[in-house]
Amino acid sequence: FREVCDRHSCKTVFYEVKRENLHVYLDLGLSVLKLGEEAFVDLPTFSLDGASRKNMRNIRNTLEKQGCYLEVVPSQNFSDIAGDLQMVSDEWLAAKNTREKRFSLGRFDHAYLSNFPTAIIRREGKILAFANIWQTWTKEELSIDLMRFASSAPGGVMEYLLCSLMLWG
Repeated sequence: FREVCDRHSCKTVFYEVKRENLHVYLDLGLSVLKLGEEAFVDLPTFSLDGASRKNMRNIRNTLEKQGCYLEVVPSQNFSDIAGDLQMVSDEWLAAKNTREKRFSLGRFDHAYLSNFPTAIIRREGKILAFANIWQTWTKEELSIDLMRFASSAPGGVMEYLLCSLMLWG
């Protein structure tokens, strides 16, 4: 693969490689670049109890007092919310003065997103934030790909979405 890339004057890129294989990439003369963080949470035992989760509890309580709540929309109902999600996504991109990345991160694409359940945060019926949910077929693990929020969303809305989604999971 590296030789093919070199022949075509392309850059060689590997994404989400395992730590134990880093030496292979370094031996090829490639550089290691960390693109993001991930966390593994034991969902069956996850709770908001204890001093270490005080900030999460406060965010959750504050946003729920403001009328926010989590709703998980099944993939077959994506078209019911697609227009609202598109508006949130477009607003988020404009606020960040950016465009869709399309390579290493999720992107807003109706055909793609309609394959997954979507976690949304609503207040008074209005969608404030969303994330698509990747689930294993055994439903023992979940992950999120694309996350966006509206400028009208209260502070902490993404933390609330993640916390609520972990409790849901």
